[in-house]
Amino acid sequence: MTTALEIDEGLLDAFIGDGSITDVLYVVRSGKEATVYCCRGADASGGGLVAAKVYRPLERRNFHNDAIYQTGRDAVLSSRTKRALANKSRHGRDVQYGTWINAEFQTMRMLHGAGADVPEVFSRSNGAILMEYFGDEEAAAPMLNRVTLPREEAEKSLRQIIDNVTLWLANHLVHGDLSPYNLLYWENRIVAIDFPQAVDARVNPSARSLLGRDLENVCGYFVKYGIRADAMRIANALWANYQAGRL
Repeated sequence: MTTALEIDEGLLDAFIGDGSITDVLYVVRSGKEATVYCCRGADASGGGLVAAKVYRPLERRNFHNDAIYQTGRDAVLSSRTKRALANKSRHGRDVQYGTWINAEFQTMRMLHGAGADVPEVFSRSNGAILMEYFGDEEAAAPMLNRVTLPREEAEKSLRQIIDNVTLWLANHLVHGDLSPYNLLYWENRIVAIDFPQAVDARVNPSARSLLGRDLENVCGYFVKYGIRADAMRIANALWANYQAGRL
């Protein structure tokens, strides 16, 4: 039986070849869009543990509802490439695959530089991103939906998430798929992951609705702790402040 590691070896070879990693330790998680590995970093990358996110091969990827996120990303593409994207040709799908990966890398690099609670990204290849790892050699940091927090810590975590959503929007970005499944909890800290679908609030007409959905997903999760935050009120206030240049 072919393992995920065997399938992804070619994409991980780029990081081994450039001296970024020395060993692949274990699969952190495997989803329909990508597989994340815990790797041992080489001296050239500072040592320690790093995470390699390897995207599914083109023919196995599911770009479900990609159009809602793609708006604004194709401004620099040629007319031929835009037609290929619209026609879903092989070239178009190649471009789509590349822009999806590059969007995540560039978004996370910018947000980390802005002080957001996201992993630092180190490098990327044609089909993978190497980034900061949260966890230890035994296990990765758990997703938020898999931990139970004291009430006070839950309140703190929700405030941290909303502060991050605010910071992202101040930098013209909406996550677009935020939920307890892509928020990690490690050492009393929330870390947000999975940004390939993030949208530019300046040009994407769905940005406002995606912001509301992100906050509904997050606020709805914390109801189990007895915390009832009004997601729509928060979204409305954030969007009004964003449009007025007050963030």
